[in-house]
Amino acid sequence: MRGNLLHRKCFVLRAIVLLCLMMLAACSTAPVQEMSDARQAVQAAKTAGVEADNNALLGLAEDRLKSAELKLKRRWYDSAREDALVARDAAVKARLEQD
Repeated sequence: MRGNLLHRKCFVLRAIVLLCLMMLAACSTAPVQEMSDARQAVQAAKTAGVEADNNALLGLAEDRLKSAELKLKRRWYDSAREDALVARDAAVKARLEQD
């Protein structure tokens, strides 16, 4: 009887720990690296002489970066990450077109 009760308690404890770990893994974290990469890519394009007024890709990159910054403040991390990645990719393409 005692062994059965102990076995149940261990099972419940393991289930609780597993549930907590799953919930922790599901939480989004701030896209710090993605935001940094996007900012650096936009700055690199500007340094290379790309102008947002004359380049649709750089304009897109700047718009998405602003959107990502706003979403980051609102803690919409997944959406901010997506915008930051689009901004980075657009800025890199704009710079490559300039070269």
